[in-house]
Formats: sequence, structure tokens, C-alpha cells
Amino acid sequence: MAEADGDLLGLVAVHICPFFERAGSWGRIVALVVSDQARGQGVGTALVAVAETFATSHGCVRMEVTSADRRQAAHEFYRHRGYPDQAGKSSRFLRDLNDPT
Repeated sequence: MAEADGDLLGLVAVHICPFFERAGSWGRIVALVVSDQARGQGVGTALVAVAETFATSHGCVRMEVTSADRRQAAHEFYRHRGYPDQAGKSSRFLRDLNDPT
């Protein structure tokens, strides 16, 4: 969490998952939220850095983050922090487990 004067400015959550096919693990930013009044002040950048440090300290050799197609500003944010866009290189498939099809 990031805070100032008792006000919550943002938070980040990271999931760590071991690789099956090789040694080590990968980290995934599953949530990154910065309050409207704190945006553009480096809070998100600091939270991503903390997430990466946390992941590295837990044996991660790669980080991943996903973002909805409509969130173009978020995509630019991640690109500027060294996360290349994988669109066209990878696909994501989802299925609700309560769906009988």
C-alpha cells in the first residue's frame, strides 16, 4: 500500500506461481489501484517497483500483468515501465466452471 498522512493513495497485489517447465517462478500483478488524486505523482511507478522487488525476493524471474483492451492509458503506463505488449503473440482463453458447455 502507498499512503501519505493517513490517506490511502494506492495498492498493488502480486500472485506468485512456480513454473512447471523450468526452475523459478513468475509473478503477476493482479491488482494495481491508484486513487484519482494521486495519479501522475509516481505512486503507480513506486508500487510496480515494490511488486517487482517482492517477486524477485520470492524467486520470480518474470513478471506479468494483464489489462483490459479498453484501458489504453494503463497499457501506456506498463509499456513505459518495460512491459512490452504481448497482443498478437499470446492468447488468453477463459471458461466459467459453472457453465455446462
